[in-house]
Amino acid sequence: MKIQDLDRIILDEIRAIIGREFKCPTVEIDVSIPPENVDAELAVACFPAAKQARCSPGKIASTVAARFGQPEWLDNVKAAGPYLNFRLKPDALFRMVIDQSLSERKRFGHTPDRESRTVLVEYSSPNTNKPLHLGHIRNNVLGMAIINLLTARGHRVIPATILNDRGIHICKAMVGYRRFGNGRTPDSEGLKGDHFVGRFYVAFEREIQAHPELMDEARDMLRDWESGDPEVRNLWSRMNGWVAGGFDRTYRRMGSRFELVQYESETYSLGRKVVEQGLADGVLQRRDDGSVRIDLSDFGLDEKIMLRADGTSVYITQDLGVAVERFQKFNPDRVIYIVGSEQIYHFRVLFEVLKRLGYGWADRCRHLSYGMVYLPEGKMKSREGKVVDADQLMDRMRDMALEVMQSSAIEIEGADRLETAEAIGLGAIKYFILKVNPMKDIHFDPRASLAFEGATGAYLQYTYARIQSMLRKAGCRPEPGENVGGLESPEEIALARSLLWYPNTLRDSAEELNPSKTAGYLFEMARNFNTFYHKHRVLDAACPTLRTARLALSAAAANGLESGMSILGIQPLHRM
Repeated sequence: MKIQDLDRIILDEIRAIIGREFKCPTVEIDVSIPPENVDAELAVACFPAAKQARCSPGKIASTVAARFGQPEWLDNVKAAGPYLNFRLKPDALFRMVIDQSLSERKRFGHTPDRESRTVLVEYSSPNTNKPLHLGHIRNNVLGMAIINLLTARGHRVIPATILNDRGIHICKAMVGYRRFGNGRTPDSEGLKGDHFVGRFYVAFEREIQAHPELMDEARDMLRDWESGDPEVRNLWSRMNGWVAGGFDRTYRRMGSRFELVQYESETYSLGRKVVEQGLADGVLQRRDDGSVRIDLSDFGLDEKIMLRADGTSVYITQDLGVAVERFQKFNPDRVIYIVGSEQIYHFRVLFEVLKRLGYGWADRCRHLSYGMVYLPEGKMKSREGKVVDADQLMDRMRDMALEVMQSSAIEIEGADRLETAEAIGLGAIKYFILKVNPMKDIHFDPRASLAFEGATGAYLQYTYARIQSMLRKAGCRPEPGENVGGLESPEEIALARSLLWYPNTLRDSAEELNPSKTAGYLFEMARNFNTFYHKHRVLDAACPTLRTARLALSAAAANGLESGMSILGIQPLHRM
């Protein structure tokens, strides 16, 4: 029996009892994880059922507990106020979680949702006038974790990004290069293309105070670009090509991937047709100055410009057009925009305008906002060049990981130390970011993130490598159906419960778009394994049967850790 089957059996039986006893054939209930102080494997809250059955949740819980049968896997079911707590027989618990984990291996916990959906996830979406920075790292790490969670739930996910490759900010970098570049290229300077171009954006901003005419030059360049001036377009194409090449290298290193890549230079005019239709339908209004606007004051928002007086588009115009095009092309069940919390207002306006324009699918759009990321140095300021560069941070974390490995006398068995340090450094960044609820700000502490104890990526990787080392020494790889007799200690039960609850943790993380639930749970799983490992002998257990059982439980835990780390984008290390 699989974990998912157990959940279904429990819920079906509860619904049947409520239907008989309270004449309420359909109730909304779900299996959850009981509190830490409750000695049970599974819990069911009766509040939703009580509302539908029109009686107290405590009455429903006590009635179900009294009427629930005695299947071979169940030790007992008890009512605790409005909750039902289910305790499994230990042999059934171990048999179920070990066999399922050993069968599914690194896909352990991946459970198809009741209905497979198509979900488009837009993330990253940088400007092509500077390198990616720490804020982009949080966006990318969060985006890939959400994509992996939804994929694990059986959904068809379309990873998407839009490169903001036009506009005044791009022209500033172009003016900076034309003024100060002197024909240099990324190759001639030995720089990544995005780093090279970013220098000229910073140079522009530094010179603007002394030379305000630079701003006029940037505006002129934007007009020349929009009119198709060949010289300006050629410079724009070269510089954007340099940046895109640099982005690709950073994306590969972070593990980001995209199926749909769009460019603002190709999409900025898409919204014009949408606006024109809105004018014709009377949803939008043209003002005396020639601008097109919509009044959203009745929705608690301001009046919003859709087209400027000179007929040019604004950001929301482009977003309208892109949204319409995506739904026409893919007809996704959901679109998730992963964008920082400073854009909450923008997306409220976007979704409301789409609704008023008659696009019923606007309700399928969701803005997943996230908080700021800070280092001890404070907030990033890209215009001043005071950014936490993504590549430099990853280099710094790799080098710090090497230092930690050397100071901790960590031996790398048959593995490249630099590659291992890279994996540990990236894992440290990703876990530190993902263990925090997306809505909260993060104060990133590089040194703390690399600790091999506590809630860190390195702790997960070290625990996984420890299990792999033990399995190599054992000279065998446990398979489903192993004899799991003799497992009964509190530490073994705690570890098995971690595995039992893991699929539901992935489910909840995916439904809430909150990878921090998975990150936190992986730490608990690793901690439970290490507690078990330090208290009980495995390779030299008291008897061969117990040795086999404990090896099987350890291998099952390794599969759970590998599954979860892969979803978070953290590389599992087989040797450390």
